[in-house]
Order: sequence, then C-alpha cells, then structure tokens
Amino acid sequence: MLNLIILGTARWFYKWRDTLKPSQLNSLQYLIAKPSTADAKKIKSLIKPLKSRELKTLDKEVVTCHSLYVLIKCDCRFDKHTDQEASFKILIIKSFPELRESSFKLLDNGSFAIALFNVPIIELDRYIDRLHQRIFLLCQQHQKTIVRKNIKVGACDYCFGDDQTNVYQLAKSALTLSQFSLLQHCHRLSLSDNQEKGITSKQIVENIKTNKFVLSFQPLFDLTDGDILQHEAIIKVRHNTHGLLDAKPYITQVKTAKDALMIDKSILAKILKLVVTESSSLTVSINLHPDNWLSTQFWGWLSVCVDDLKLSSKLQFEISDDYFFAHKAAVINAFRVIKKDSAHIILDNVNSSKNIPMLINYKEVCGLKLSYQLVHLINEKTQHQKQIKRIINAGKLLNLPVYAVGVETQKELLTLTKLGVAAAQGFYFSRPLQELTEAVFH
Repeated sequence: MLNLIILGTARWFYKWRDTLKPSQLNSLQYLIAKPSTADAKKIKSLIKPLKSRELKTLDKEVVTCHSLYVLIKCDCRFDKHTDQEASFKILIIKSFPELRESSFKLLDNGSFAIALFNVPIIELDRYIDRLHQRIFLLCQQHQKTIVRKNIKVGACDYCFGDDQTNVYQLAKSALTLSQFSLLQHCHRLSLSDNQEKGITSKQIVENIKTNKFVLSFQPLFDLTDGDILQHEAIIKVRHNTHGLLDAKPYITQVKTAKDALMIDKSILAKILKLVVTESSSLTVSINLHPDNWLSTQFWGWLSVCVDDLKLSSKLQFEISDDYFFAHKAAVINAFRVIKKDSAHIILDNVNSSKNIPMLINYKEVCGLKLSYQLVHLINEKTQHQKQIKRIINAGKLLNLPVYAVGVETQKELLTLTKLGVAAAQGFYFSRPLQELTEAVFH
C-alpha cells in the first residue's frame, strides 16, 4: 500500500509539473536543495563584505536611502541657563526615533550641523521640512516672537563613501540659497549623480553656450591692512529648482576638448569685456578647464585678445598644484603666452610643500593658494597647522606669498594669521560680489 502511495505521488508530480508556476517551482527546488546549517556557514564565509568603493558603484542601482547633512542658521536667543547643544540633541532623538543614527554639532559661526543617516530617498524633503518645523517649535519656547523665516536650513543628501568636503560645501551653498530667499526657508542640494534635481555637465555646456550664466567675484584680502589684492572669478548658471549654482564642479567634468574650449572662450570673453570697462586696477584671477592648459588653440586665441585690449596685467590664471606638476612639461606653451603678456599664475589647491622648490624655474608663478581641506577648521587641527607652516616657509624661500581659501570663522582667521598666511578669502570676509567693488573687511 505504501509503495502504491509513493508511486502515485511521483506520477502526479511529473504529470502536473509543467503546469506549476515558475515561482512555485523555484520554491520547491529551494526546499529540496536547502543546505544544512554547517554548509550555510561555509557559504556565508565565502561572501566577502563589499568595500566602500564597491558599494559606491552600486548606489545608482540599489540604494534606497541617503544620508542628510544639514546646516542650520537660527536667530533664536537662548537664555544663558539653557544648554543649547543638549536641547537640540534631545530634539533630534525625539523627532526621528525611526533613524538608527544621528549627530549634532554647534559650529563656531553660530550655526549648527545635523547629520541624519539612512533616510529614505523619497522622503528626503519631508525629513528636512519636519526638522525645520521641530526646530521652530523648540525656539518658540525660548523666544515667542520668532518666526519661521528666522530659521534657515541648507541640506546635502549623499551616498555612502562620498567626499565629505563636497558634502559640506553643497550644504553650505544650500544654506546660502535659503538665506537669500524670502519665502523658501529650506534648500537641498544632492551630491549623487542619479538625483533628478541635479544639474548635469551637459546642461552647463548649453547654458554657457547660450550665454545663460553670470559672473561674481570672490575678493582676496590682505591680512595686514585689509586691502583687496585680487578677485577670483566665480561662474554661476541658473537652475530651474535651485537658482544660481556654482558651475566650477560641473565644468571640470566636461569631457570633450571642443566643449572645454567653448566654455573658457565664452567665460573669458565676458571677463575681458568687464575688465576693460572697469576703472579699478585690481587683478582678476581665473580658473580654466584643465584641458585648455594644453590647448594651443585656446592660448593662441587668448593671446590675440589680450594684445588687442592691452590689459594683460589685470589677469591671473589659477592651476591646480597636482595638475601642474603632473603636466609641467606640457603646459610650457601656456606659460610662454602668459609670460609674453605679463600675466601671472597662482598655484591652487596646495596640500604639501614637497614640490614648491621646483618652482624656482617658473617665474610666472606669483603665489600659492592652500587647499580648502587644509584651511577648514584649521584652529582644531595641529597637523594641518604644521603642514601649512611648512608650505609658508618653502614659499618664503622663493618669495611666494601663501593665500587661504574658504575662511569661515574668526578662529580660523586668527590661526592662519598667526601661521603667517599673507591673504585670505571666504564667507567670513565677504560673499562673492556682483561687481568689482569694495567689500567689508571684518
């Protein structure tokens, strides 16, 4: 009888097998082939954990959550008995109990930073709005007259492994957009390439090609007497959602030589026209697309323009430290043009003193700009202070002044001055100016 039952079951299975759904078959096969506990452990030991760079490559396909870095500027007056940091930490924990991790930090400039981790992508803006609302309610308990526009929020959402400096700079840009807006108190910029609201290098090319960009100028201040030494040209393009955005990060992503040439020719044409009409004798410092340092066509065009306008002494060109020393033989043509026209070069993004002695043969270089990574929170980083001191000492041997960028707090400024930095630029002194005009020195 038992044999008949087994044979009947087997006959039924083979007869109806083809009618089963694929999902049912897979389930049956899984049950039949399920490994033992010992085998499961062996299989698990063969699975290597993904490295951060491997996770990053998968972000575009499988990620469902991002982290949020939020900068908040609040005009609320807390009484001296209130522990502001503890109040905000408790607020975050209570407001976002579903998030496993979060952090809070008061900044020297009076603003504060909040990091929220593993926020669902589809709810990023809702979390930012909720954060703004909860902070408003907390502040209202301490200052009844406060209104929503007194609390400004800038946020950057990013993926695991993204560069922290870029995250911070985007959050800061978002906060600036909020501060300039009368109605929109929260802005979010995304570091991830796959965000729908992001702007692409292709859009940047089209905007510049059709002259849809504006120039502003970041002044560089002498730390001895407060005079403006030069202005760094900042290129901004308009985005439908985020307003004016700094184009520099996107311009460097442009791949074709044709587009790179068009971009710098369009930008330089506008700068040259502006400098001609400007009565000030101040120098304008310009960042070029890396490819154009090697383009004979670009430097031939620029040489003709400069000769016609007779304004070469008003121009400086910034080139990255790493790029220059990697291509110093290839950029010799660009240096010839610059030398002929009496223009100068600033070595930008300097992180180390090791290559500075080699500049003895390049008289066109007139100064060194420290990298943002070295300058940011310099008052708290003794190793960075030692590195900057070495750069300054190496620069003195060649009579090359050292400049700082991205200065945001008085503590950073005092530390840099003590180290011997000659001049600095950043939001602590002035926002980028729409015209080549005087700015307030703190």
